[in-house]
Parts: sequence; C-alpha cells; structure tokens
Amino acid sequence: MKISLNWLKEFVELPGDLPELRTSLTSVGLEVESIAAAGEDWVLDVQVTTNRPDCLSHYGIAREIAAIHRAPLKKLEVALKESGARTSSEISIEITNPELCARYCGRVIRNVQVCPSPDWMARRLETVGLRPINNVADATNYVLMELGHPLHAFDLAQLRQRRILARRARAGETLKTLDGVERALTSENLVIADAERPVALAGVMGGEASAIRETTKSVLLESAWFDPLSIRRTAKAQLLHTEASHRFERGADIEMAPKALDRAAELIAQLASGEILRGMVDVYPQPLRREKIELGRSEIARLLGTEIPWEDAERILRALEFVVHRRGTEGWGVTPPSFRLDVTREVDVIEEVARQYGYDRLPARLEPAAPRPGGHPIRERELLLSRTLVSLGYREIITSSMVDPEENARFSAAQSVVLENPLSQQASALRTSAIPSMLAALRWNLDRDHEDLRFFEMGKVYSMAQNGKPAERRALTLGLTGHRRPATVHDAVKALDFFDLKGDLEVLFAGFGEFRFRSRDGTTYEKDLQGEYLSGKDAVATFGQLARNLAREYKLRCPVWLAEIDLERLLESPLRPKAFRNFSKFPSVERDFSLVVPAETSYGQIREAIARAGLPEIFSFSPVELFRAGSLDKDRYSLLLRVTFQSDDRTLSGSEIASAGEKILETLASLNIHLRNE
Repeated sequence: MKISLNWLKEFVELPGDLPELRTSLTSVGLEVESIAAAGEDWVLDVQVTTNRPDCLSHYGIAREIAAIHRAPLKKLEVALKESGARTSSEISIEITNPELCARYCGRVIRNVQVCPSPDWMARRLETVGLRPINNVADATNYVLMELGHPLHAFDLAQLRQRRILARRARAGETLKTLDGVERALTSENLVIADAERPVALAGVMGGEASAIRETTKSVLLESAWFDPLSIRRTAKAQLLHTEASHRFERGADIEMAPKALDRAAELIAQLASGEILRGMVDVYPQPLRREKIELGRSEIARLLGTEIPWEDAERILRALEFVVHRRGTEGWGVTPPSFRLDVTREVDVIEEVARQYGYDRLPARLEPAAPRPGGHPIRERELLLSRTLVSLGYREIITSSMVDPEENARFSAAQSVVLENPLSQQASALRTSAIPSMLAALRWNLDRDHEDLRFFEMGKVYSMAQNGKPAERRALTLGLTGHRRPATVHDAVKALDFFDLKGDLEVLFAGFGEFRFRSRDGTTYEKDLQGEYLSGKDAVATFGQLARNLAREYKLRCPVWLAEIDLERLLESPLRPKAFRNFSKFPSVERDFSLVVPAETSYGQIREAIARAGLPEIFSFSPVELFRAGSLDKDRYSLLLRVTFQSDDRTLSGSEIASAGEKILETLASLNIHLRNE
C-alpha cells in the first residue's frame, strides 16, 4: 500500500522525521518496507496484513499514527450542496441476495462535465500508483485511497429503467468488463444489474456498457458492502484482482459506505460541476451490530505478564475508536468499531492494547514448563528415521509440492491434481511422486559443482481418488549422487553403486518389522539396477539408478540413485524390540560352504530358508564370494557362504557342527542348491 506523506498530513500531525515515523508504524505491525521521494512529496510503501483492511487507506494509517503519538485525528466532515429532485425519484435499488450484499447506497449527480482531472488530483493519484482517467472516475479512486472504501460510477442513461439489482448472475449471462474482456458468469458470481442485464461484477470491476464517457451527463454513484468470501471466489474464478476486490475480500467497513459516497459526490460536484440530488437511497436490510466484549484487567496481566495502567489501556482503545465502558474496578465493556471485523474476542482486544503500548515495554518472563506428555508413537518413528538418515550422511530438504503435470506422468500413473490458478505451467499440478522435486534439488546442486550429495525428504504426494476428490499420502524420498568416499593417499576414489543405496535402506529398515527384498523391472530405473522391499505382498520402497534417458532429460551429468518409500505404510510397521544378547564364553567355529545356486534364486531366499530351519547351533552366516561363468552353466552361479557356529552354554563338538552343516544342505536342497564339488 503506497501512502503519500502530504496526504497523511491532512488528517494527523506527523512526528518530526521520517525514520521515527517508519519505526513507529513498524512497531504496531504496519511494516514500512521503503520510503521514496516523489517530487515535493514522500511515498511510504506499507505492508498491510490481510486482517487489517482498515489500514488500506490514508485515513486508516492516520488513525494508527494518531494513537501512537497521542495526536488528534481530524474527523471526517463532508459538506454537500444538494438541490433538485430527490434521488429516490430517479433510481430504484433492490438487494435480492442480502447474504452477499448487506448494504447498497446510491446517489445521483446530474449535469456533470466529464473531462481530465485537475493537476493536483492527477499528481496525487499517480503518487500512490493509480492512473488518472477522468474527473468522475478519479474522484472514486481518490476516495478509495483516502478512506479505503471502493465505489463505482455508472452512466445513468445506460441503466435500463434506471433500476439497480444486486443479485446472483443467471445461467448463460455474460458481462464485458472495463478491461474489454467478455466474461461468462455463473450463479456463484454476484452482479449489479439493471432491469435487463448485468452492468458490473460486484466488488470487482464495472461493465463497459455503463462506463463513464465524455458524453455522460448523469452519474449514479454506488457505495456498497459485499460478502468477502463471495468477492474472493469471484475474483479468483475470473482471474481478476483489483483495488476494489483487494479490499472487499478482506472485509470493508459497512458503516463507511454512506460516508465514502458523500465524499465522492462532493468531489464530483467540485471537479465536474455536477448537481447532487437530494438524499441518498440506502438499502440496509439488517444493520450491523457489534457485540460487547468483556475485558478484564487480570486477563491483560496474565497474557502480557505485566499490569497496564488503566489510563493507558483506555486511551489506546478510544484512540482506535473502540467504545469503552468501565465495569467497576476489574475491567471494561468494549465494543469494537465497524471497521475492525478481526476483533471478536477478549484476546484480540488485549493484542490491540499490547501493540500500541509497545511489545518492547513488556517484561521478558519465562513461564513454568508444563508437564511433558508421553511421546507420540508415530512422531517417535519419524524421529528414528530422521536420526538414522542423518547418521548415514543424509541432509533433509524441503521442496515445493507443485510440478509440471508432464513430470507426474513420467513417474506415476496416478491422476494429477491440477491447480485452478497456477503460478506457471511448471507449477500447475500437485506432485503424484516426490521424485521430480528430488531431481530438481540434485540438479540445482550439481549445476553448482556440488557432486557428493545425499538428500532425504519427508513430504506429501497427491492424487485424485475414485470419488473425484484429491487425496494425499506421505512419502520418504532419498536421492544420492557422487562418491562413496573421496580419493586419499590411502585409498582410491569410489563411486556410489546399487549396494550403497540398498545398504542404507537395510539400515533404515532395521528398526522396523521384517521386509523382503526382490529385484524389479520398470522404466524409472536402469535395468538390473533396481529393486523393491515388500511387507507381505505390498511394496514399501522402490529404488535404483535413475534411467539414463531420464537423466539426460533432467540434464544430470552423473549417475543418480533414488528411493521412494511409502512413509505411511512404513510408520505403521511394528518396531523391532530391542534386546541384549550376552557374549558367549565358548569358542566359535567357522565353516565355508561353496554352493552352486540356480540363477533365478536370490540370496534373500537362501537367508529365509536357513532362518526357517531354526538351527540353534548357527550364530551367524553371510555371503563371502560370488562367481559366475567359468565352468558353470549360464543358468547357475557359485556362492561361498560362511557360517559361524557357536553355543551360549557349551563348546560345540565336531559331530554337532557336522550335523548342523548337513541340515543346512538339506534345507538348501529344497531350492535346488548343492555343494559345488558334488
């Protein structure tokens, strides 16, 4: 919001210098982002939060300055010279949807002379970023920036039967707005219509057919209040954002409507030599009533940590135009003004007192710590995953959930959730897979010569459910590239490979239930360099090296390893109980078994078979060597399996070890596995 310093001076006496003004406004929540010279004036760029539409005007900012510096605020006074017929005899106004249009005021000004505005008004509008149009339109924009209430001027001669209706649009209706666009309307849109057709998109933009022209002689001036939600939906659906919609969708002041109307009529009469007809038509079916809020001194002290003097609290609230009545010695009855729709509770009133009193004046106190509740099991599992990945050298990242729909199609068959008002084509859909976001993060770092990368992200992925509504699930995504370790004088450089990622996943899953690995085929990853982990029959994780054709599309200059994990399914898995096992006092014995294994049999199947045998003599076992080709058939390979035998309560005899070895071979025989020398 651009604010003219000279304009402010018309309502309140300003402090001595600009830095002081900037500091004081920022301290009450109206951050001044910049101050720039504009001829003989200065322009303040004030950041106004969405809950403070009352400060989207010079008068609103002046009110805050007056409260901060205890200066008098000039009251709004309008002197109208009315003559001729009554306004009610010239126009009729009807509200058919009072839930969308709570108030509609109108005045008629005759015999206007439409021409360019005088230099003083044109300069003032240009100073705050508005383009001068003509003296009638400029008068409405001037009042908008001065008092914060949007208005609109119609050419009265173009309104059929001189009738105004605030109603919902009807099926098939269209409206050509002032920007020259023919807009299709729906019943969700509130319009201002004459007896036959829409003439304005209520609270957003006027229609071209009833616009003010050089030939205009009679003007109908509108000032109304529209439902914020309705205006927001209409503005988004029509891809329109105007100064009027910006204010209406945040909540305009319903009691300002007639005041702003009179002020604009006064300016038009002054600038366009118009004749203001007597009275206004004010349709206000259900006048707004603000409920009193009980404000207690003890509650102020409890929330702010200090006592605020009675006089200071009352002065602040009255300066902000709250109605304050003392209730004995313990508090007040406070009625918020009509322009503060965001103040509805006692804590809201206390916030107003605190920000004007000064947060820097409140004492810094440490509240007693509340009893620590028991841990949440899902959160504890998330922390376990994060700690494990960080210990493996990964860094957590947070990426955008919005991607190009074409990227979704590359990595998922799920239907995309497409945004209605995207910022760009590259961010027009919610991701169905987190892989595109991970690839973007890896590419950004690789392009800046950071090669050894290990990232993880816990985020959400989205898809359209069968009921036609968006659904979301949480996913854990890993991304690796670069080297397992850099080159040193002691060792050569070693690039990451499939087993680095597989090993990280095994460590990650070690604290959870049993998961089974198997190889897989797919287009996302390179053939023979991809796999998945299953829980029962369901895949919990898929991983591998990104396919080379996809790597070229993403301009990745080195191999990238990825894993996508169903985080919700993983977190539902039971945690493995932690148990301590005593070290045995008795010696262990190692035996190597050189096995011939069918090519289609994986080590995972061998491990499961031996585990099912339940031999108490086996302490551990692991693969040591793997050999293919040579004298072996192409449908077989050689595996050297090393088994450690040990007991906790005795030294195993040779016969016990031999018997256990025979049972291992018998178990493996069911998989068509035998010793190599047989």
